[in-house]
Amino acid sequence: MLILGIDPGTATTGFGLVRLNGKGNEVVTWGLIETSKTLLKERRLDFIFEETVALIKKHKPDVFVFEKVFFSTNAKTVIAVGQAQGVMLLAASKTNVHVEEYAPGTIKKMITGSGRANKKEVQEHVRRILGSRVKSEAHKKTHFDNAADALAIALTHAFKLGENEKEGVTKVV
Repeated sequence: MLILGIDPGTATTGFGLVRLNGKGNEVVTWGLIETSKTLLKERRLDFIFEETVALIKKHKPDVFVFEKVFFSTNAKTVIAVGQAQGVMLLAASKTNVHVEEYAPGTIKKMITGSGRANKKEVQEHVRRILGSRVKSEAHKKTHFDNAADALAIALTHAFKLGENEKEGVTKVV
């Protein structure tokens, strides 16, 4: 199963593809969708939509997972992230990919063991879980924290699927 995790944003969107291969989880690829601050908002959202569709068409994930929007003290940020999520949901719909979403605390708990972990702890655990490929490429890419969040979201889904299998529940996506 190929899982596409997305950490949405209008300036920088992180993505990570994780494959369940029967022996564990392996990173397929990860990176960023970045937009220029000089673009109009609607052009930035269109670019995110087009890049997300291209990513889905190229890799053909079985499921698309992202983090639920959480309330923040900065309403502008929440609205912008919600808009980015909207175009990503549209991309998933247009390409017929099943969507799942997880609360931030669930992701942190599944990855680090603590629902109150900070971004740095999440990044460290993602590197530990996925191994050398993530470590070796981290220095080549900017904003690894966005990609690490996307990988954490994909891993959360993988771990949840594993829990369901252990409990004798088969989840078809």
